[in-house]
Amino acid sequence: MKKTTSKLFTGLAGAFVVLGILVVANILLSSVRLRTDLTAERLYTLSPGTVAMVRELERPVTLKFYFTKGNPNIPVPLKNYVQRTQDFLRELVARSGGKLALEMLDPQPDSDAEEWAQRYGLLPQATGRLGAQPDFYLGLVAVAGTREAAIPVLDPSAESQLEYLVVRLVQEVTQSRRPRIGIMSSLPALAEETMPFLPPSQQKQDWLFVTELKQQYTVVSVPLDAKEIADDIDTLLVIHPKGISQPTLFALDQFVLRGGHLVAYLDPQCIADAPSDEMRGMPPPSSDINGLAQAWGVTVDVSRVVADVAAATPINIGEGRAERLPAWLTLRGAENLNPAEITTGSLESLMVPFAGVIQGKPAEGLQMTTLVTASSNAVTLNLYQARNALDASTRDGIPAPNAAIAVQLTGNFTTAFPDGPPAAEGEEADADKPADTNTWLKASAAPGAVVMVADADILVTDFMARGINFFGRTLYQPFNDNLNFTLNIVEQMSGSPALIGLRGRGKFDHPFDRVLALEKAAQEQWQAQEEQLQQKLMETQQRLNELQAAKSDDQQLVLSAEQKAELEKFRQQRFETQRQLKDVRKNLRHSIESLGLRLKVINLMAVPLVVAVFGVVLGWRRRRRAVA
Repeated sequence: MKKTTSKLFTGLAGAFVVLGILVVANILLSSVRLRTDLTAERLYTLSPGTVAMVRELERPVTLKFYFTKGNPNIPVPLKNYVQRTQDFLRELVARSGGKLALEMLDPQPDSDAEEWAQRYGLLPQATGRLGAQPDFYLGLVAVAGTREAAIPVLDPSAESQLEYLVVRLVQEVTQSRRPRIGIMSSLPALAEETMPFLPPSQQKQDWLFVTELKQQYTVVSVPLDAKEIADDIDTLLVIHPKGISQPTLFALDQFVLRGGHLVAYLDPQCIADAPSDEMRGMPPPSSDINGLAQAWGVTVDVSRVVADVAAATPINIGEGRAERLPAWLTLRGAENLNPAEITTGSLESLMVPFAGVIQGKPAEGLQMTTLVTASSNAVTLNLYQARNALDASTRDGIPAPNAAIAVQLTGNFTTAFPDGPPAAEGEEADADKPADTNTWLKASAAPGAVVMVADADILVTDFMARGINFFGRTLYQPFNDNLNFTLNIVEQMSGSPALIGLRGRGKFDHPFDRVLALEKAAQEQWQAQEEQLQQKLMETQQRLNELQAAKSDDQQLVLSAEQKAELEKFRQQRFETQRQLKDVRKNLRHSIESLGLRLKVINLMAVPLVVAVFGVVLGWRRRRRAVA
């Protein structure tokens, strides 16, 4: 009895000791964060650029996440999206080194939180049908001192861009000045100043994309013959630089090497730069910066134009006729627009007339990301063939599958002028005079970024939007994403390196591929049998018409025996086809249910089976050791 009591107390004492150790360990380790991202696409892993940016913030930022809780009408997928967004924001705050703080706010009706949400400009949303009253908020606000910015509505469809949107929001309230955008162009994209007393119809207007840029940035003009790019320019847009000189190329070279961001719109046939009347019939001029880009490992072929029958655009050729022009591209979807990139992931279509092709591989130290491509059936045509409106003209083209039309280069660039600044036009270089290496850069002083687009007409207002006269004012309605493409590029390039390096965060929605494949196969079988039924119906109708035409006039309203037989035959065929279609649906449901049952059995049985096998193996090994 004493031994039993002693063992009992010894066991209880041991249990209390173990419990005490667990409590102490829990207290000591409570401040330690050990997290790992086990998702296949690393959805919850922040990019290094994002972590570096938030840790280097000059002022603390408070993120205010507004979401109306307790609304019974909010669907489960939206609740899951909210939970993932909160997890991401917590991870961002935890990695910020104390520079970010997070507040979760519930803007219930008539509450202070709702009043502040309205002050910040958040937009209430409705969970009910179209026309229902808004009943919840879902938005994000960033506050840094007296500066504030907001995302009025967090869109679940843009979840792959969440990291970019939040980082951009933080940067907006912490940047000390508006980014400065330079425009160097041979086209009248940036209107020259005119006399203020002239009527609006006689005043020159900026192109639409310039007007939009001026709302967010400080836009300045840079001469096409500039020998130097000002240090305060963050991003430089070079548009159709025909006949660009070597000294200007050197200025662009040095701009990129000191960390500037360059966006170059180059063109083998620029429609916006139409020839003069005396030069009518000549092809539009081309432009490139290959003298600079060759040092980066890439060039733009301005002697040929990309043509793609799959992306051909109907063009009005006069007299009310329209023909599809394979060289006038309308690019759509993930096949042409890189879905993993911030600049193109949200776009639906681009209109790209007479684009060139970007060729080559990036030089050492650089990374190249393709933004826009033609399809796998694309070809390149010479400048004469490209203006032929017939699809057959592509047969004479050189295959160029997935031809790159827009690319982004990032990393450490090297100079295209290793011998120093080139001599100005009309001057001769002094070979005996050594170049002063202290006045120019041979390699990147800071990581740079360059975007090359092999088309300049993509910026033309008439190719991106249609003007609408509204009480004497011209409003523009975009009919493609050309404007958004340019704004996205400038927005990303004018931000911090973290914004430039960001990619989409992968797919959060993982459909059941096996189920989708079953449904697709069943749908194909269904459509095939429906087509057969429709064909039989047409044949029966044709047979009935033939029998009707063979009857006399006094028998037109009476069904003949042959007609009755045909109708009965068709009824039997229709009944049999409908029964087969019903079997297709039944087999589809049975296959999906069987697949679901197998998955349930695996989920329920796999873990216990693994644990049981592990226990048996562990017991067997212990027994062997005891025997040994």
